Amino acid sequence: MVYRNVTPLVVACALATACGDDVNTTDSGTGTETEATSTTDTPATTTDVTPTTTAASTDTTTGDTSTGTTGDEFPVGGCGAPPFEWLPSDGMGEVIDFEQVIELDAPTITDLLEQNGFTALGAADFGARVYKIRYVTQDRGEKHETTGFVSFPLTPAQEERPVVVWAHGTSGFTDACAPTKDPMGFQVPLILAAKGFVSVAPDYIGMNGWGPPSNRLHPYIVPEPTAIATLDSIRALYELAAANMDLPSLPGDDVVLFGASEGGFATLWADRYAPHYAPELNIVANVAAVPPTDAVGLTEHGATVFGPTTGALAAAVVGGWDWTGRQGDLSEVLSPGPPIDVATVLPMMMESGCSFDLPPEITGTNQVYTQSFIDAVVDRDWEALGDWGCFLRQATLGESEIPLMKVTPTLIQQGEVDDLVYTPVVKADLPRLCDQGYQLEHIDCAGAGHGDSVLQAVPYILQWVNARLAGEPLTEPCVIHEPTDCTEL
Repeated sequence: MVYRNVTPLVVACALATACGDDVNTTDSGTGTETEATSTTDTPATTTDVTPTTTAASTDTTTGDTSTGTTGDEFPVGGCGAPPFEWLPSDGMGEVIDFEQVIELDAPTITDLLEQNGFTALGAADFGARVYKIRYVTQDRGEKHETTGFVSFPLTPAQEERPVVVWAHGTSGFTDACAPTKDPMGFQVPLILAAKGFVSVAPDYIGMNGWGPPSNRLHPYIVPEPTAIATLDSIRALYELAAANMDLPSLPGDDVVLFGASEGGFATLWADRYAPHYAPELNIVANVAAVPPTDAVGLTEHGATVFGPTTGALAAAVVGGWDWTGRQGDLSEVLSPGPPIDVATVLPMMMESGCSFDLPPEITGTNQVYTQSFIDAVVDRDWEALGDWGCFLRQATLGESEIPLMKVTPTLIQQGEVDDLVYTPVVKADLPRLCDQGYQLEHIDCAGAGHGDSVLQAVPYILQWVNARLAGEPLTEPCVIHEPTDCTEL
């Protein structure tokens, strides 16, 4: 079915929302950062490396070696969670159901892009067809169904096209907030298909947009379930294509990860877990736009400077606490009041809505977090922090115990005045990642914030992706740049 007349795609709004601006406070701060260059000299193609880990030991169990682990002890769960093991890979990514959502021809997509002022991408190269899917993944050692989109270019003859995984930014924490629940949530997958990519866009665990409910809170800023659901969505795409369906195009072998905000977090961790969990996938490039690479540093910032990061990282603490079995009392970390009992109210807000602002009565960080937590985070007192600190360290890429088995060419895109995923914290973290073996290129969009910086960078991002697909080497690996006009790149 071809929809010739649809509500115009508000592309800019779709991308900006997908970058996760929904966890806010009523105040904010800005900052600047000087240029820093890592001395690490890395190759410019996907590379196998000697396994490295960086974090101190935590409470873990051993994953099932049939999922692709190295055979050595591999950390799963941890941070006080009841022990579990990964299920075997057989059946992961199984497609339970699918439905076509929309099909548009190339001229219609081009017209809609132009009508909404989003002309920087140029004309659509192809028409596009989008489906929503339900597929099998796993969560804490049990099978779990979750949802997402897949999209396909309408190529003249059925041919293989490169795969782009779109990982969305924060849209909420429950089924009601899933992109597949939104009647217009297909926009980014549609655009990717129109530019020639077969795409898959997972909703994430805890965000089932259609079919049976997930019956759980989305594990916000928790690496393991985020990575696994993302990787299994790629498996689902390939399974769908192998089912002899009358698809207009087929997924090729090359996979590119592309995510923004929480989605950038998702792609970085999917890339880290892939050699262990889904080693059959050929991930050739990763774009992490405005990603929270350093949960520890961002929490320290959010706990000491009242602004958008304050509420976002409090939600991340709730996400880790919930996923590990709600061990401990949140009032040890989040303020019981006055003026608001954040420890009680914040989980309720996350369970009942798709966005939240901290109440206007809250005007300082010590009204969100307990003073003992603030002091322990600033001092990096891991013994005092206990499992709360474990959540943060597990969500910090440079602290990860997951062995770095492959080095994927990765673009880190930031916005100079991003006060949600606070730019100076992440920028300061990048040389550490380079020194650990990451192969990064970096851009910082001058004068741009969290969502608008991604919009400005999209044309460059697609150029960068196509260069990686063509096998071109990175031009400036591990050079951390000063802000520049990303529309001129």
